[in-house]
Amino acid sequence: MTKPENPPSHPGGANAHTAVDRLTAILLVEDDDADATLVVRALRPYARRSTVTRVTSLREAQAWLHRNVGDVVLLDLSLPDSFGLETVSRLHADVPSLPLVVLTGFDDEDFALQILETGAQDYLVKGQTDGPLMWRAIQHAIARKRLEEELRLSEERLQGIIGMAQDAILTADEALTITLFNQAAERLFGYEAIDIVGRPLSLLIPEHLRAAHEASIAEFGAGPVQSRLMATRREVVGLTRDGREFPAEVSIAKLHHARGLLYTAVIRDVSERKRVETELRRMATTDPLTGLCNRRRFWELADVEIARLRRYGHPVSVLMLDIDRFKSINDQYGHAVGDQALVRLASVCRAELRDTDHIGRLGGEEFAVLLPETGLAAARDVAERLREQLAATDIPCLNGVLHMTVSIGIAVCGEDDMSIERVLSRADRALYVAKSHGRNRVEIFDETSASPSLAG
Repeated sequence: MTKPENPPSHPGGANAHTAVDRLTAILLVEDDDADATLVVRALRPYARRSTVTRVTSLREAQAWLHRNVGDVVLLDLSLPDSFGLETVSRLHADVPSLPLVVLTGFDDEDFALQILETGAQDYLVKGQTDGPLMWRAIQHAIARKRLEEELRLSEERLQGIIGMAQDAILTADEALTITLFNQAAERLFGYEAIDIVGRPLSLLIPEHLRAAHEASIAEFGAGPVQSRLMATRREVVGLTRDGREFPAEVSIAKLHHARGLLYTAVIRDVSERKRVETELRRMATTDPLTGLCNRRRFWELADVEIARLRRYGHPVSVLMLDIDRFKSINDQYGHAVGDQALVRLASVCRAELRDTDHIGRLGGEEFAVLLPETGLAAARDVAERLREQLAATDIPCLNGVLHMTVSIGIAVCGEDDMSIERVLSRADRALYVAKSHGRNRVEIFDETSASPSLAG
């Protein structure tokens, strides 16, 4: 056995070398004396840069490595207590961070690949190896193992970051088979990684959207763009394990490697944000008391209908409704009852109107109804029906029962009307004619409707 003058010790020990002058500690695991002598002789020119320690069995190698720090192992596969690839796998499992160079008398490329796949960094064929080749193999094995360890640590750090990420992260191969699924993805989609990895990405997409999604991915994969961020992509829809669909924002990137494309997606559930946006939009466009469109929203819807009228010539009519003597209602019964009257009017109108009709509260006790695809005669029928239903409505209150009536003015949109404002002005003039003629009635605008109105 050839032993170093100063056997390697654990870092920090009395014999520890500095990073600059530390010798390469080589552990030779070889039970054949002749083969061991050849190895030691081949490495003799590098004695100032290395130490060689020989053991003759796998058990001795494991024991030595537990007591000492080695840089590389030269490993024979035919030992008294271990044989073949099992020798590599057992030593690699015991010291996974240590580079292994296998010494074998079997010169076969397939066997060499099995050696490398089992955990070794290189192999040398006995009888075909000189000193420079062996030293180069040792240095390459050390460098390769160092790179492998750096890669492993980098992957562990990346996996740690992915695992701690609040957004769902998944990867899929070119066939759109899932290859990675982090904890946030488990929480979002309801699958455990062990159940979903290896399965198609389409499981996470609603069935009616799968074809379009796959076409979009294929277009992205074939294009020059390497990534698309959430801010630049439209929202997509995800599907959970229990069948719930949810809106999501997705950032996606692609990576070309030896086995084809690899896609990485970062997915964020935006259900809560969409809910808040919807609520804010509702608050911005809805009258808080009645739940009807507010003035701004009614104007928007009306402009759309007028644009459609100007393009296609389809009839559009407008009703203006006003609760009769609303100020007296507030004064006599109180503002709470007045509010009930407004809410009841909204409820009756919603029940009587079509889904395609639009009603809005323009302010106070004044309401407007937009009737698409409706001419003057049909609009009058709608107005009379609303008036009758509201006149038959009783609102209980502390002072008895409130009998509410409304006056309604009608105007028809013309192709020369550029906005709803002109139409509402005509309907408003008809409304005040209805009030001046006794209230609780319907009037249609004509050129004589400009007579002075009475107070409501």
